[in-house]
Amino acid sequence: MIGIASLITVSAVLGLGNLQSSFKVRSAADEIRAQLELGRELSISNQNQASYSISNASGSVVLYSSGVELSRYIPAQGVIFSPEAFDWSFTPITGGLIGCSLPCNLVLTSGNSSETITIYENGVVN
Repeated sequence: MIGIASLITVSAVLGLGNLQSSFKVRSAADEIRAQLELGRELSISNQNQASYSISNASGSVVLYSSGVELSRYIPAQGVIFSPEAFDWSFTPITGGLIGCSLPCNLVLTSGNSSETITIYENGVVN
């Protein structure tokens, strides 16, 4: 009886760990998608003639407006980026992405969970 209870407890703990990894990755991907979409939208509107870029520096994803930090996202501990470092910019008017082979993929992983963010030639984020 104790063996069965222990087995159920271990299974539950392992399942919760996988679920937590999945939530970490999904949350990070959603936040980074939002930053990419914001950078694209600001580039398209181009109201202030600024240039927009996004990079991964020291584990933080930072959106810049003409070199000035506009927003920063720090993912949960254990979220790994591939590519590990990136520095991409958006083209004015079209919002296209410059700095990686298009379509551009950013893969986030944590434990056994992963999420891929794809950015297309026109800057659309999926």
